[in-house]
Amino acid sequence: MSTRLYRGCDRLTEALLYFAVVFGPWAFGTTQDWSIHVMNVVGLTLGLLWLIKLGLRSAGQPALASSSPAALANRTVQRPAGQGNNWLLGASTICILLYCLVSAWNARAIYQPEQWNFEYLPAIPWLPHSYDRDSSWAAFWLYLSLAGLFWGLRDWLLGDHGTTDHRTTEAPSPRLPPRLRRLFWVLALNGTALALQGLLQRAEGGNQLLWLVEPHFNQTADAQFGPYAYRANAAQYFNLLWPAVLGFWWAGARSVRRHRRLAVMLPCVVVMAICPFVAASRGGAIVVVCDLVMAAGILALAQWRKSWVAKAWILLGLAGVVGGGALLGWQTLAPRMEMLHEGYEAREGLYMAGRYMADDNALFGTGPGTFSTLYQLYRRDDIGNTDVWFALVAQMHNDWLETRITFGWLGAALIFLTLLLVLAHWFRGGGIHGNKYFVMLLWVALGGCLVHAFFDFPLQVHSILTLFLILCAVLSCLSRKADHGTMGP
Repeated sequence: MSTRLYRGCDRLTEALLYFAVVFGPWAFGTTQDWSIHVMNVVGLTLGLLWLIKLGLRSAGQPALASSSPAALANRTVQRPAGQGNNWLLGASTICILLYCLVSAWNARAIYQPEQWNFEYLPAIPWLPHSYDRDSSWAAFWLYLSLAGLFWGLRDWLLGDHGTTDHRTTEAPSPRLPPRLRRLFWVLALNGTALALQGLLQRAEGGNQLLWLVEPHFNQTADAQFGPYAYRANAAQYFNLLWPAVLGFWWAGARSVRRHRRLAVMLPCVVVMAICPFVAASRGGAIVVVCDLVMAAGILALAQWRKSWVAKAWILLGLAGVVGGGALLGWQTLAPRMEMLHEGYEAREGLYMAGRYMADDNALFGTGPGTFSTLYQLYRRDDIGNTDVWFALVAQMHNDWLETRITFGWLGAALIFLTLLLVLAHWFRGGGIHGNKYFVMLLWVALGGCLVHAFFDFPLQVHSILTLFLILCAVLSCLSRKADHGTMGP
């Protein structure tokens, strides 16, 4: 009975993960309340399924550490390497959630939007607090659902751990586990479908997202791309996805030389990498060029002992992406690139107000999710309609600064520490053997998104944040050396 329940939880986890991958971007980027609620339910369900599986494994049935029939039959259970890193990652996740929970519970004010004023409440000043209780509670449930998605995905991926050759050989097998392969196939094919839809709609010139809805903001076709009402968000999504898919292709091609299906991955990468150019996003074009240069260097390094012909093909292929993207999108992108400096100056007034907000709430911040509520108290009236537009979309256009504003130095340090633990897991943690070039390209994907976050708001868009956490969960499962035991917490 326990085995059947465990396998059922595993299958439901897989189905929900695929649903989250597909639904997030197609639901207009998950920028509306209804779609965010759907994704919250998915994340909370994934977290619940993870806890059920964890309980079954803790009930004295070690064979349930993997859902594969071979592992369910009989396994020798040992303490996995890198267990300390896993516990630190779990502890930091709990600390972030507790920070959000305490901030919402210890609210200093309730914002009343109908009256444009605050109802102040008694609060404990030496604990994290919030100036908009309702927004902080919404942020807590959002982050709790994202934590459920992260840990549910991580547990599901490591459930394949006992099915690979890592259990039986000294040297780890280069073949990627089946679950990881299936996840990346879904990511790649879904991303390619998104890219093709965006390219077709840009060529057709329509201003309705997915040919269905005209957005409230950015109603011209050149300001949108695909299901995203803001072209920069679309570019950020693709810049986060294509280097990861390229890394998966390299790791798969290395391990399965005769697997011709993997050849499909390269056209997928090309189509997705072209989109930031065609979307006419200035930041997207700059980041995609930088990512292409780093990807070319990584793949050339991977082929260092091969002939110069192999290296030349890599360089020519990635240069072809730049050329193709410029050919298709330069007519719209070029005038915007000429106004790059003016665009940054237009946001400097917003950043100035944001720095005042951060300085006034340095330690604990204004509370998770409260930026849009508090910004109206700091916005400047002397920079005209640009500031009004930024205020209406309720984004700082700098996720690093907005995190510092809402979480303060203490909360931001917790988030930064958690990210460092994920990025460093490959060096010290245990798990699935990960090819170093695959891991490096995942770092490129995450690094490009973090660069975007200095000048825009990719991590405030649910679908992009979900993809970011999916790649973080993958990284937290990969290691230089594979474990021979069960999963961590």
